[in-house]
Amino acid sequence: MQGVEVPPEWAAHGASFGQDGLLYLPDWRRGFTIHELRAMWFQVQQVRSLESRLRLAERDFEALEARFEITERNCAFYRRQCTLEARLGLALSRIA
Repeated sequence: MQGVEVPPEWAAHGASFGQDGLLYLPDWRRGFTIHELRAMWFQVQQVRSLESRLRLAERDFEALEARFEITERNCAFYRRQCTLEARLGLALSRIA
């Protein structure tokens, strides 16, 4: 592209604009159009967003898993208590 220069950070890695207006990178065979660059940018942003949502979901899952374990322990405790109280009631009814 005439009049448009590659930023120095990109030029340091070998990026350049060709006569056809495409952005060429050293390891790629063909140049990129502005639309392809924009699409890649949005894909990168989408990946970042999805990674963030995944981290939040994992954290929420771990919290729910911890609450579930506590609930299971409480359930086992109350089940034992009910069994003991039922046995005690049966023993008292036999005595009376």
